[in-house]
Amino acid sequence: MKVSEIPSGFLKMIFEQAEKEYPHECCGMILGSRQKKEDFSRVRPCANVYDRYHELDPANFPRTSRTAYFMDPRELLAIQKEIREKDEAIRVIYHSHIDAGAYFSEEDQRVAASEGEPAYPGVEYLVLSVKEGKVWNTSLYHWDNQRKEFVL
Repeated sequence: MKVSEIPSGFLKMIFEQAEKEYPHECCGMILGSRQKKEDFSRVRPCANVYDRYHELDPANFPRTSRTAYFMDPRELLAIQKEIREKDEAIRVIYHSHIDAGAYFSEEDQRVAASEGEPAYPGVEYLVLSVKEGKVWNTSLYHWDNQRKEFVL
């Protein structure tokens, strides 16, 4: 998939979220039909709770929401319930980088893959570069089975 294949209205909603949450990373998902991979149904923004976890456990959460995102595990469970009820699937997980490029960092790779396999098989990752409060560009990453990593 290419960024251009994501409905423009969905991108507009994600851009608005990213700019509103600046200077903190935003995060969320694009959901779609379980049967038709090309059918997108909705944007599901998520709260970035990294700061809360940083306060509770700075050793395991050493960064802040300016340089990292963490979706609340309870919210992820609620999303799993929602998509089962609506017969949807996660198509894209997105997050922003603050005053940095739209690259898939080592930390992004680490979180998105576990033991050499994607944590969410078939899901792509949209990264937004937000500089001075405005989205500058985006990149969409997919899993490469041969390289065992997410690539453009």
